[in-house]
Amino acid sequence: MATDVITLIPGEIIECILENPNITFLDIIRFSMSCKHLYRTVKSNNKLWKVKYFQRWPLLKEYYEENNELKVFNWLNEIQISIEIRRNLMHQLSLMSSKHYKREELSISELKYLDPLFRPEQGAHQLSYYFLVDELINLINRPVINTNLTYRYYAFIVLRYLRQNYLTEEWQRFIHFPPNKQILEKGATIVAQWSQPERHISYSYISSLLDDIANQTKNLLYERHPTHSIFSLPAEELLTWKNRNIDDNQWSTLETRQIMEVLCEVLFQKLGFYGNSEMYYSSENSFIDRVLERKHGIPMTLAIIFESVARRLGVRCEPVSFPSHFLLRWKEKYNVPDPENIESFYIDVLNGGQFLTKKNCPRIGGISRCPIAKYNVHNPATAVEVVTRMAYNLDIAARQHIHLNGRTTRIRSALELNYMMQPHDTTTILHLGRFYMLHQMDVSELVIMLQNVQKDLETREEVSLIQPMLHMFQKSHRSEEEIQPKRRTSKVKYAVGLIMTHKVDDNLCVITGWNTSCQPPVNWHQIEDSENLDQPFYNAFVDDGSSRYVPQEYLLLSTRPRMVNHYQIGHYFRCFKETHYVPNEETSKEYPEDKEALENILKTYLN
Repeated sequence: MATDVITLIPGEIIECILENPNITFLDIIRFSMSCKHLYRTVKSNNKLWKVKYFQRWPLLKEYYEENNELKVFNWLNEIQISIEIRRNLMHQLSLMSSKHYKREELSISELKYLDPLFRPEQGAHQLSYYFLVDELINLINRPVINTNLTYRYYAFIVLRYLRQNYLTEEWQRFIHFPPNKQILEKGATIVAQWSQPERHISYSYISSLLDDIANQTKNLLYERHPTHSIFSLPAEELLTWKNRNIDDNQWSTLETRQIMEVLCEVLFQKLGFYGNSEMYYSSENSFIDRVLERKHGIPMTLAIIFESVARRLGVRCEPVSFPSHFLLRWKEKYNVPDPENIESFYIDVLNGGQFLTKKNCPRIGGISRCPIAKYNVHNPATAVEVVTRMAYNLDIAARQHIHLNGRTTRIRSALELNYMMQPHDTTTILHLGRFYMLHQMDVSELVIMLQNVQKDLETREEVSLIQPMLHMFQKSHRSEEEIQPKRRTSKVKYAVGLIMTHKVDDNLCVITGWNTSCQPPVNWHQIEDSENLDQPFYNAFVDDGSSRYVPQEYLLLSTRPRMVNHYQIGHYFRCFKETHYVPNEETSKEYPEDKEALENILKTYLN
């Protein structure tokens, strides 16, 4: 009877009800199975399925709208395809621990088998990359307490691999654009996306934030100078400047100065942007998304923001890269027969947008020697040069970063970013090669690249020094080891998964492994001294992000166990259970007797 009543409800009302965000795909399917009429009504409603698709994956809407070649006529089919892609992804994540348990860092070559998941030329859906990125970020950002930590750990590795593949192609497109299309904010966005794979950062988002600053500047300009020529221009003209570099200022000298004055006021006074000189090499001060959101950053990123907004308003600014400083240069005119005779003004974005001339140049940030001594002679830096310097700064920042948690990942990301941008630079290859060798990774791609670089006479001597080192490593490189079960002895007091307190510094830590005597693992970060080496030593992840090899005498069971903040925790554990971590399948195979030992220890301790 109830079913009969439902069939009398108009399809539009049913559609409106089912569009409720709290109603899932499964709810709709169950509802449609109640009778043939509802099945036909629901299945054929393409509008409903489109709404439900973007409720489930809202961030994909932008990519569908941007991809003009992709016409979707059946959104239910699109949902089915997406669910199948997710199923394949989760299947691959479930296998990764068994494949790579003995590896601390996975080489790019070891992840090539994932390419069919996201590469259209290998059979993947056109937007599989975006879908997978969305799914992986959602998985990483779930509350940790409800997440399979091993899946989460490998999800980040897969996400980084996907991002780097995609952005390598984006960079190639960028450097092959004509110079007038190589706009700075696009290059800076690539750097931010590469370095923060777990964040949703689209170019349209960055562009919209810059548009907003430009609009605020226009509004204030209208209050101060309502007759300015910019207000008589069609919107299409402004849009052209947004997407292309301009070769000169579009206004008279007076009107250009009016824009510059108002822009400095909006950017540095109203919005409060400032240069963070104390944390110059903090990575986040380099990322354009973070700087736009937090309003502070290094001179280079602030300069990119200033130039991008000024260009939207028809003012040309040139980035100039000095060894110890980064400035923007502005001239009243650019396209003149003798540009050296036109005075340059340098905009110091680190100090509130000050206009520098020869007279006040030495006051830049306490630098003893004026960085613009040659004044009008310096050539402007290209967009590619600016972005490459950003990548170099990130390498330095990663090494100087005081936070240990994820430091290895940050260093690797910065090194691989530099290599992506300068694949033929022998110094870059050397630094990346050293990292790969330290972490027992595949160096075959670097060897091939060196063979190509060797054809250049200028670098042949440098290559001859690096090649033997990589060849020697390749010969000695060990394949993945099989898991060898470890048997407990009476000397081993603790078990894998226990939350401990370090007696020396009172830091919380979790045991990830042990030896019956001092046998430090290869590449273990910190090996702690002890006069007694004939005692159990424990591999431990510490709450400060470090990885330590600790003698048993330094450890105590924690009286207040909680989750330990360490980025590699999922390598060994699948979940946290209030008093301890639960080992994943591979860790359990390596320490088969520790589950029972842990239970007995906790039972005794808690009683």
